[in-house]
Amino acid sequence: MLWHEGCIGKLRQMGIPLAYTEWIKAWLENRRGYIEINGEKSRWFNIEKGGPQGGILTPTVFISYHADMPDFLSWCTSHFFADDLAAILAGQIGIKYSKQCLDLEKKLKLFVDQLEYYCLLT
Repeated sequence: MLWHEGCIGKLRQMGIPLAYTEWIKAWLENRRGYIEINGEKSRWFNIEKGGPQGGILTPTVFISYHADMPDFLSWCTSHFFADDLAAILAGQIGIKYSKQCLDLEKKLKLFVDQLEYYCLLT
């Protein structure tokens, strides 16, 4: 998810010039949308998080916003592409399969806990 205020703050911390961050802020804010299912439309609502779906700048802004995430996940291999995150977790080699499963379960829990902590900070 892309928290608008947090994103602008991070871009400024990265040294992006004020003119650009103000432009990105204006691009992200004051968006409205509705949901349509089988021809029925919901009421219009404000869109307060996220970037415009299909926007050419959205993946770049998303990756810039989350550029510090690998610091929280430094013990595993992680990859970003557009608005996706992939992580590679490896179990110990040379131990029983059941112990490998327990080892991977611990690593996966640690990964999710650290990802959750990161999300709370941003």
